Amino acid sequence: MIKNLLFILLLFQSGPSSAQKNEVGIFFGSSGYHGDIGRDYIGGVLSEQSAAMGFIYKINFHKYLSFRSSIHFGSVKADDASAKNIEIQNRNLSFQSKIIDASLGFEFNFYKFTARPRRKTSTPYLHAGISYFKFNPQAKNATDILVDLQSLGTEGQGSNASNIEKYNLSSWALPFGFGYKTNFGEKLSLGIEWIWRSAQTDYLDDVSGYYADENYLTSESAEMANPGMDETIVGKTRGNPNNKDWYHFTGITLSYKIRNKAVKCPKELLQ
Repeated sequence: MIKNLLFILLLFQSGPSSAQKNEVGIFFGSSGYHGDIGRDYIGGVLSEQSAAMGFIYKINFHKYLSFRSSIHFGSVKADDASAKNIEIQNRNLSFQSKIIDASLGFEFNFYKFTARPRRKTSTPYLHAGISYFKFNPQAKNATDILVDLQSLGTEGQGSNASNIEKYNLSSWALPFGFGYKTNFGEKLSLGIEWIWRSAQTDYLDDVSGYYADENYLTSESAEMANPGMDETIVGKTRGNPNNKDWYHFTGITLSYKIRNKAVKCPKELLQ
């Protein structure tokens, strides 16, 4: 009886897995940001781009659905000098940050997407999942030296100016987006995609809340908190605490398909 149950279980596993294909791939493209600093007009989100790359692994367990894991390396940046609003320009904030993003999620194909030796198949797709990322916002001081902003507590974090602790340099994000991919024979797949990340932090750019009392800040913290032309007004809005930051990866993916080996039944179960 036990042998029969094991035999049925192996048959169940070997059926789908023998047809299942895994994919390993690479990503080349750009990364960008949308938040409290920089361009404040439609289309501005695409103007500040930095080079990005990544690695992707997929399990295609259905013609319409794939499980996907990835790791992306990129950077984001923005400068108030690029804004159209004069008040934002006068604020004169800027930042840059490297990002390492590890993601798990699913791809949903609009059409059947299978490998065929003599026929090319294509489909648009949607992607959604969850990400964990690391970042470190930096900016140049008056002497043109790049400094880490988190440790300075520019909005009074970790000082008597605020009851807020310093933020973490890692956070979760919710990725979602779309793409289009095409098969080339049985082995290769080429795609283009735009995947946004809704960061679960408002400090990707080190800007979130209000100007702190400079009497509680170090001279360097005060300089980086308000490098602009206006005098610091305690409690004045420095960013938008109601909206968290966003970042994205846009580019081309190239994948190589690996056919799984069929599961062989042990001889003792066949007896």
